[in-house]
Amino acid sequence: MGGGPKKDKKFINKICKQIEKGQNELYIVNDKMGTPTYTYDFARNTKLILENNKYGLYNLVCGGLTSRLEVVKELVSILNRNKFIEINEVDSDYFIKEYFAPRPPNERLVNYKLDLMNMNIMRDWKTCLKEYIEKDFSHLKL
Repeated sequence: MGGGPKKDKKFINKICKQIEKGQNELYIVNDKMGTPTYTYDFARNTKLILENNKYGLYNLVCGGLTSRLEVVKELVSILNRNKFIEINEVDSDYFIKEYFAPRPPNERLVNYKLDLMNMNIMRDWKTCLKEYIEKDFSHLKL
């Protein structure tokens, strides 16, 4: 998350676009786990790694483990639309025609190497989601 309404082609933007179009019923998978990443935090943490002359492969994801369903519930809450949007839980097969490439049920990551080096400045996903929505989608708030 973080590309904004014009560039972002990820999950959060797709949901926001549905809300923007007036959809009051969302179908959200309940069988996909993941770890959101906020591009601003990603860039800040990458800069910190480079400034400290560290090299290698790193996971750079927001803190906290979640699911797509939990992310949408939080998003709807941030937008103050809980009373106006119905969230329908579905499994991935519901979208099989649209997203035919299989995805693993769990894409969760942790910032293990960053934690070991005491260089993990990635914030919690809920904090980042709220900041992103307030920055780029505040017009959707009720």
